[in-house]
Amino acid sequence: MLEIMFNFFLLTKRYILITLLIILNIGCVNNKNGIYIGNQDSGRIENFDSTEIRKRHLDYLNALRLERGLTNLLISNSLNSSAATHARDIFKQQRAWNFGSDGSSPQKRAEVSGFNGVVTGENVSETYEGEFLVLQVWLKNSLSRNVLLNNEATHLGLGWYQQENGKIWWVQVWVCKNNSWLSCYKDWCIFIDQIINFFNF
Repeated sequence: MLEIMFNFFLLTKRYILITLLIILNIGCVNNKNGIYIGNQDSGRIENFDSTEIRKRHLDYLNALRLERGLTNLLISNSLNSSAATHARDIFKQQRAWNFGSDGSSPQKRAEVSGFNGVVTGENVSETYEGEFLVLQVWLKNSLSRNVLLNNEATHLGLGWYQQENGKIWWVQVWVCKNNSWLSCYKDWCIFIDQIINFFNF
């Protein structure tokens, strides 16, 4: 009888230990499925699934484009990498703009990432806001909205870098991968004209 009680005690002790380990492990798991709202409400963006953030971003953009009769975009891992690298770089520069600290252009960064195509635009932002609010900011600006709604674009890359105080540096790069360079080039020239007009060069 004493042996049975001792075995029961050991079994119960193991059960309690395993249960505690499971509870502690669950407590350490990051929130991977939620929508990132911003630093104040959601904390660090690295606690969220980057693939899901990009998928929601792409779905939202494609829905907007579909409403306007535009083609759907595809996400590109190499462009994601290019965008993330530039996001970290503009954080280091403390300036949200399209030029790398090494003088690189969006086109050069896309090529270095291994993507073969013509960059049709790049949107950048520094904000404490989340994944959907940064899109709203880009949509409100005529220059970045033209990039978002460019019918020549076929692929998209999205990257970000969050500094310690919670500010996020977002980069969105758009590329045309059609075989017709002339078609992409024509649209790129229109984009350059819009930049020149915007800054009144």
